[in-house]
Amino acid sequence: MREAPTATFRPVFVPWIAVVQQLPFQLFFTLWAGAFFGGMFQTFLRPMLGAMSLTVSPAVFVGVLVFIGFPIVVAGTRAMNYRNTQYRLFSDRLEVEEGFMTLHEKRIMFRDVREVSIRRGVLQRTAGLGSVYLATQATGTGQAWSPFRLLGTGSTFGSGAMIMDIPDAGEAYERIRDLVDGTRHD
Repeated sequence: MREAPTATFRPVFVPWIAVVQQLPFQLFFTLWAGAFFGGMFQTFLRPMLGAMSLTVSPAVFVGVLVFIGFPIVVAGTRAMNYRNTQYRLFSDRLEVEEGFMTLHEKRIMFRDVREVSIRRGVLQRTAGLGSVYLATQATGTGQAWSPFRLLGTGSTFGSGAMIMDIPDAGEAYERIRDLVDGTRHD
């Protein structure tokens, strides 16, 4: 018989946070795609179309398309990932299950955890959320340096994990910290 978890956490998807967090990427890709693909059109396709006139610049058309489409893709990706993400807390470990295209499962034994920290960013605080980070010795630079974190594509990396965007993060942090401290005394 499989052991029942002492607690289960699920991330909360907040659409406006997903859109605001990815705004710098959205602006960059809007300008880049408009210039690159608009320039490609000007260079390669316009001569083939001949005298046909366009009412809008190809760069502006592509830029607007990306500006509207990018947040839809990002929010959809994050929503689908969050829907399938579950963090199960046991007395000796954390089990993470996440993903929608590639499913990922991970187990972190509390005896291997070197640091437990909590993060409540400005946007998270406005929605009543926070994240709890578990680092092991081999974690490395961690989640903060991953550009894909903003896409909501994963909370596990290296050998650590982040329990992302959960309500009552302070309570979860205290509970996990107590469990980690308890395994060090056994």
